[in-house]
Amino acid sequence: MRIQEQVLLKQHCTFRVGGPAKFFVEVTSLDELREAIGWAKKNQEKIFLLGGGSNVLFMDSGFSGLVIKLKNLGCELKGDFKIECQAGELLGGLVRKSLEVGCSGMEWAAGIPGTIGGAIRGNAGAFGKEIKDVVILVEAFKIVGDHLEVQKYTTKECKFDYRNSLFKETEDLIIWRAEFKLEPGNKEDSLREVREILNRRKNSHPAGAMSAGSMFKNPLAPKKVVKLFEEDKQTISRGGKVPAGWLIEQCNLKGKRIGGAEVSQQQANFIVNTGNATSEEIMILLSLIKTKARNQFGVKLEEEVQIVHSE
Repeated sequence: MRIQEQVLLKQHCTFRVGGPAKFFVEVTSLDELREAIGWAKKNQEKIFLLGGGSNVLFMDSGFSGLVIKLKNLGCELKGDFKIECQAGELLGGLVRKSLEVGCSGMEWAAGIPGTIGGAIRGNAGAFGKEIKDVVILVEAFKIVGDHLEVQKYTTKECKFDYRNSLFKETEDLIIWRAEFKLEPGNKEDSLREVREILNRRKNSHPAGAMSAGSMFKNPLAPKKVVKLFEEDKQTISRGGKVPAGWLIEQCNLKGKRIGGAEVSQQQANFIVNTGNATSEEIMILLSLIKTKARNQFGVKLEEEVQIVHSE
């Protein structure tokens, strides 16, 4: 284990924004994780756990503690269409493994960035499906003083909700590995579906842009707003919610720019870093969007992106 100092966090997130971490370490094994936690506790340093950095916004002032980047990798078939993945493995790794072994049920996740741990923490989802639909067991470690205690959680015990879970609500839990139950599938059919989903993403998301993905959760909206959405899109709302991107577009904020931060012209729920955005500019843009949505439609937008303050 090698602890580094003053590592720029913009190098470790897809937004490419963020100042230096006071301390930074990558861990690939349980022994290294235990050592890193022990070191932080001994030196009274705050801890932030980082996965793929795809749905996080760091401040320009950085983080005044120890950032632990989980790099435990691997996916393996455990029999009966069960696949076990390490938390540091990319979600795309699980998609590829499922295709490789002829399992179906992860096609929807094709193209979603980030790690297994992050996907479970935020109950990642797309096209009407979520990670909670396939995960059956999560092994995590609870930080108790300066050591770790293993905990295992069933799907129900994970308390999954829309873009939320027990792990998002409990700071002292570290997801380490998970087991997924998939279905027998046809490799060619699954590959075809993956290609279709990747094409849909390419056409509806700012491919290659520096962003943190969806900035806001899809909100519950007043009935008149839901009706407006359904009439505009000729579709049915899911549970009284409207897409955050549609709402932002109705506020005429597509293309709105504050410094180097811009509301994507392609998908309004994305803010893109056009090259030199600061966290302050992004935060101002987030605040503007929330104010417009509240004043114009009476809707309260809640951030999906994880905002990490320096202190």
